Amino acid sequence: MLASVAALCVSAGMLVAPQAAAQPADRVLRASAELRNNEDFRVRTQAALALGASKDKRAVAPLCEGLEDPSATVRAAAGAALGKLALGGSECLKNRLDDETNASVKSVISKALEAVGSGQRPVVTVETKYYVAVGPTTDKTGRLGTTVDDMVHGAVDEAVTDMNGVVIAPRTETVTQGKAVLAKWKKLKAFFLWPKVQAPEYSGGNLTVRVEMAVFTYPGKAMKGTIPLKLTMSDVQPGDKSSEDELIRRAVGSALTKFAENAERLAQ
Repeated sequence: MLASVAALCVSAGMLVAPQAAAQPADRVLRASAELRNNEDFRVRTQAALALGASKDKRAVAPLCEGLEDPSATVRAAAGAALGKLALGGSECLKNRLDDETNASVKSVISKALEAVGSGQRPVVTVETKYYVAVGPTTDKTGRLGTTVDDMVHGAVDEAVTDMNGVVIAPRTETVTQGKAVLAKWKKLKAFFLWPKVQAPEYSGGNLTVRVEMAVFTYPGKAMKGTIPLKLTMSDVQPGDKSSEDELIRRAVGSALTKFAENAERLAQ
C-alpha cells in the first residue's frame, strides 16, 4: 500500500551537480522490445517513456504500436511519449483518438497531437501560467545509463498532461532559448526543477522510494524550496525493479502535483 505524500517543505539547501552517464547505443531497440513483448504493464510503461525521451525517430513505430496496448496506462504513456518525441506519429495518434474509450487517455492523445503537429515543444498559450524547466536527475539508485533520468522526465510529462496552465520546457533548452520564451510571454512565471532519486530501501518486505524535487527560479536559479516525497509498497522482494520504477513514477507525479498546488506562493 502506498504511503501518503509528504507535505511541501520550503527550505534552503545545497545540491550536488549530477554526473553525465553514458547512453547505451541499443537503448531504443531494447525499449522497443520491452514495449512489444514484456508481460508486465509497468515495464511496458517505462519502455514507452524511455522511447519518448530517446530523441530517436526509430521510436515512433513502436510507440504507435503501444497506442494499441490493452493497458490504458501503457496507451497513455505511449501517447505522451509521442508528444514528447515530436518526430512523427500524427496518423496513428489520430486513429487511436477515434477508437479510444478511456477519457484520460483521449486527453493525453489530444495533447500529443498538438505537440506532434507543431513539431516542437512546448506549446505556450495565453492560458499558460507556469513555464517549467526540469534539469537532469541526480540519480542515487546505482543504475547505469539514463534509465532513471528518462523515467523521471517521462513521469513529469505524463503528470503535466492533466495540469492546466503548466508547460514543460524542452529537455534540451538553453538558457538563451528560455529567456526568449519568457521575453515573448512576459506574464509567465518560470521555475527550474531539479529532481533527485535516492537509492531504494528494502526492509521487512517493504520497498520505500524517496524522491526530492528542488525548486528554483528560472532562468536565474535562485532556490525557492524543496518537495520531498516518500512512498512505500508492501510485499516486495529486494531488487524488484518494476516496483521501484512504479514508485519512482508515482512519486514524481505527486511532486509535480504538490508543485502546481504551491506554484503561486513559490513565485512570490
